[in-house]
Amino acid sequence: MQSSSSLPSSPKREEYRLVFPKVCKTKDVISWLREGKLHFKRYPGAWVTCILIWFVFSLLMSVIPIVGQLAGGLLNYVFIAGLMLGCYESAADKPFTSQYMFAGFKHNLSKLVGLGVVSMLVSGLIMWITLGDTYMAMLTENMEALPADFDVNNLAISVLIATLLLIPLMMALWFAPVLIIRHDLSIFAALRLSFVACFLNTLPFFMYGLILLPMFLFGMFTLGLGFLIVLPVMLVSIYASYVQIFLEPVDAVEQGINDDPDQEANESE
Repeated sequence: MQSSSSLPSSPKREEYRLVFPKVCKTKDVISWLREGKLHFKRYPGAWVTCILIWFVFSLLMSVIPIVGQLAGGLLNYVFIAGLMLGCYESAADKPFTSQYMFAGFKHNLSKLVGLGVVSMLVSGLIMWITLGDTYMAMLTENMEALPADFDVNNLAISVLIATLLLIPLMMALWFAPVLIIRHDLSIFAALRLSFVACFLNTLPFFMYGLILLPMFLFGMFTLGLGFLIVLPVMLVSIYASYVQIFLEPVDAVEQGINDDPDQEANESE
């Protein structure tokens, strides 16, 4: 991968085009994370501000029953997409600022909110199927509503099953925000293309997860302060992986790699 100032993501759309997901090497994961580190070192103040805004918003939404929790879930992908757009602009040597946190409200807002709806509905359905009444009790924080035959061992097994079922959803959501805000794909076209990309790159993303795990533990053990660094690095690494997996120079595309996959993805809906 190239440095963050020269990623193949120029605003001149005629130079690079969306193509069918490419297969990356496991070692490319290091390049993605290195891009994240370099970008954070270049704009530490803007990134810390973005994460703090996100944290305060999530905290405020969590204390508002039902409505606040729904709003938080619906807007998460709006924030992520805005930050992805910021990575795209800064790759063309434009300054990255905290204003990109809200850029998703100006570009494809309805699709990004719809993405949040899909995420909440599918994840909620999975949790309800696997945990049943226990999930509803946890959701309402009413532990007295736990079933009389509640068993911790059964809960652990149910949580494991739910986690396994949530992995495909996470794969579908991983690149969806950037595909929507950068290429105007439909919600389900973005979900499908993101899932395919993650599936084709199972090994690199497995390694990516192994590296992220200690990074997240670091964030937790530092009372959350470490997340001010970990989250920006992770978000930029997502953008860097998107660039490598999905973008191709137009001249290469015209030689037969793909004609216009973003249009095909939408038309296939």
